[in-house]
Amino acid sequence: MTEPPRSYDVTITVDRDGGHLPDPAEFAVAAEQAASARAASIVSAHTAGQIISVVTVGASDKPAAVAVALAVVSEALKRPVASPTR
Repeated sequence: MTEPPRSYDVTITVDRDGGHLPDPAEFAVAAEQAASARAASIVSAHTAGQIISVVTVGASDKPAAVAVALAVVSEALKRPVASPTR
């Protein structure tokens, strides 16, 4: 018999490390879309050098929840940045 999924909060921190961090608003949209596709939710905070995200995931165990959280943040970081139109 399998247990029903539990809710896990997984914190993911992405450092700038000399690279580029996405615009906070664009990251928020991409992250919400990525989370929604995986039946998860995400809240992020941005500093000058980091993105700190808390992904809430329903999963059978912690490793599965971490895998989903990493996939959500990774997908959000890979989304192309929309160029402004004027």
